[in-house]
Amino acid sequence: MIQLANICFEIGARKLLTDITWAIEPGKRYALVGNNGTGKTTLLRILRGELAAHSGKVIRGRGETIAYLPQETLAAGQGSVFAMVLQARRDLSILQKQIHDLRNQIETQRTASADLLHKLGDLEHQFETSGGYRWESEAREILFGLGFKPDELDKPLAEMSGGWRMRALLAGLLLQNPDLLLLDEPTNHLDLPALEWLEHFLMGFRGSIILVAHDRFFIDRLAQEIVELEYGAITRFSGNYRRYLLEKTKRIEQQIKRNEEIRAEKERLQRFIDRFRFKPTKAAQVQSRIKQLEKLQEIDIPPPPAHLSFHLAVAQPSHKEVLTVDGLSFRYGSDWLLRAIDFQLFRGQKVALVGVNGAGKTTFTRLICGELTPQEGSLRLGSQTRIGYYAQHQVDSLNLNATVYAEVAASVATNHLPRVRDVLGIFQFHGDDVFKPIGILSGGEKARVSLARILLSPANFLIMDEPTNHLDIGSRAALEEALFHYDGTLLLISHDRYFLDRIVTRVVELRDGQLRVIEGNYSEYLAKREALGDLMPGAKSDPMPSIADSLRGKKNKEQRRLEAQRRQAVSGERRRLESAIKELEKQISELENKKTELESRLADPRTYQLDGEAAETQREYSRITQTLHEHLLHWESESRSLESLLSSLQTTDD
Repeated sequence: MIQLANICFEIGARKLLTDITWAIEPGKRYALVGNNGTGKTTLLRILRGELAAHSGKVIRGRGETIAYLPQETLAAGQGSVFAMVLQARRDLSILQKQIHDLRNQIETQRTASADLLHKLGDLEHQFETSGGYRWESEAREILFGLGFKPDELDKPLAEMSGGWRMRALLAGLLLQNPDLLLLDEPTNHLDLPALEWLEHFLMGFRGSIILVAHDRFFIDRLAQEIVELEYGAITRFSGNYRRYLLEKTKRIEQQIKRNEEIRAEKERLQRFIDRFRFKPTKAAQVQSRIKQLEKLQEIDIPPPPAHLSFHLAVAQPSHKEVLTVDGLSFRYGSDWLLRAIDFQLFRGQKVALVGVNGAGKTTFTRLICGELTPQEGSLRLGSQTRIGYYAQHQVDSLNLNATVYAEVAASVATNHLPRVRDVLGIFQFHGDDVFKPIGILSGGEKARVSLARILLSPANFLIMDEPTNHLDIGSRAALEEALFHYDGTLLLISHDRYFLDRIVTRVVELRDGQLRVIEGNYSEYLAKREALGDLMPGAKSDPMPSIADSLRGKKNKEQRRLEAQRRQAVSGERRRLESAIKELEKQISELENKKTELESRLADPRTYQLDGEAAETQREYSRITQTLHEHLLHWESESRSLESLLSSLQTTDD
């Protein structure tokens, strides 16, 4: 077990971390959450040993290993991608060289000594038990899972982009198999197939994980406990991200209620003091009330985050048919990227376009926008359709001499003009920031200006390629809300699956040059694909049949009967799990309320004035705390069982 004990860290006069105490349990997956600038990365670096805390201690068990994936882009190392990843297991590399050298030594001797042969046997046994004979194959599997192609493994690392170098570093850390894995924004440079592969890998990882990420879907799938870092202190929440949001709201409500009770008690005590302050016969009681009043302290509740929101409304709706694609084919050179595509999009539909990197998603959107021309087939926009296209390369069209405000206001729809400052604020341009020239902004800031400009334009068909890349969680939530209520048509490419889940009602997968339409949000698409055994989207495979095609397959009477029995059994188990989870959540809520009540009694001086009252309250508090812990563990187990069941369902109808 690795522990933080009373860790404090300051930057100048600012206390970033204050008395952080945290025992990191073996094999547990944590998500460390908090606003930007609260000290999440600093805490990871202290755990790793890169930074020294100003006070407190990091306690590590003997021989425990910690691996750290930093957020920032790494400088290129020496050698190939594969060689760099293998170096993560330097112990095996050293053993391999020792075995090689010893074999050469033995081969040069006419008669090998017993000592040399014995030493070689020991080294080979150590190499085998340490996983040396699986070492290189495991490295390849991890690299392929993270999106590398076989012919890229021998490429010099220096020739790879920053994002691919980060993938190579991550591969090395996974191969290292440490006791504690620290991941700071690991999803930033991954596409959807690599993300899904990483999720499956980490679910089977035996060490502990501390994860910092803006990808809420990723956190939701992996985290067993949320650790919130706020105002220099940590607060722990059992369960995943969605439960954390609910639990945090509940805790704040309880704290507000407790503060109201404290204020009422303070007023009651003050009235007694004011009434009898100068009455000699009440002097002792007055002094007792004064002491009680001094001890009553309200709970310090952080101010609620600013609610960021804006509303998008189409000024001029399009006609019903927004986009019609007939037999569209496109290629670069001799290889067809898109082949004989048929597709229709109607007003008001909100669609996610998904596929591996290189499948042609961006090419397809550029064809829709007229930036490219198909070699075969046709693509028609419906009457009154006006496209707003957001993609990373759109920043090149910004006027570098204009101010942020002027650039957005120049293309805004008339009905959105009053909202320009509000929307820029949501995208982190506050006060005089809106008057900065575009030319001095960072790449991320320019991307946010471009996003604001597209959203506020007169478009009624928005095509958005990775719109959340440069947004924090608050800005993402505001954009989600706006697009959820948007009354136009939407085509989204995004790696943020939580974002997609909130907005889209249809997923279009681009694979092997073809489009396949799946009704539902991203979670439903993922469940259907997993049910069909399609767990490795980056691997070469036969095209995924549509759900309708899979259901139309011929089945005999016995197969149909067995499938019906299976559906009934699965349905029964699902109902049981859902009922058990609901009942557990009710009991957990009651136990938490009881625990809060007991904490209030233990904090009340009057509890200690009655014989045996404090001891009995403490015993009850211990019993409630233990029961609550057991219920939370049971809830986690049942929730994981339900999640596993839903993921493995063989979907037969919608």
